[in-house]
Amino acid sequence: MLIEGLAQWVPEDDEQIEEQTVGGLLRWAAAQAPDEVALVAGVPDPAARRRWTFAALLAESEQVARALAGRFGPGERVAAWANNIPEWVLLEFGAALAGLTLVTVNPALRQAEARHVLADSQAAGLFLIRDYRGVSLESMIGALRPELPGLREVVYFDQ
Repeated sequence: MLIEGLAQWVPEDDEQIEEQTVGGLLRWAAAQAPDEVALVAGVPDPAARRRWTFAALLAESEQVARALAGRFGPGERVAAWANNIPEWVLLEFGAALAGLTLVTVNPALRQAEARHVLADSQAAGLFLIRDYRGVSLESMIGALRPELPGLREVVYFDQ
């Protein structure tokens, strides 16, 4: 119900909110529809589009979670500095399953903006693409790294 003159909605008490984690939701989806398509890489050539079923997405996300858990402790922050690529989604679910906090970094940020986000978030790890729209994120993080003492690991998505 909209309250006149206010920009808010009053919640309806008959709707139940389910407590669920991101990793738990992926596990639920994989159990409900393991063979259904969960993710498709958005590239122009349909023949080149990689696809993941919910079961495959869960399996790869659990693999990412194990790798992350070997490098980072529960509650630590890892940053994703990339455009919308499938590996970003795998990192998102892997971080959730490993108990890490994912910090998203817009790949269009300038160096000072990226420094602020990475320093303020206290990211211990950074996963990034090398270039975005003609700008070298690799060079940018190389210049920023001395100013980010808490950033222990930098990993490129193509590694």
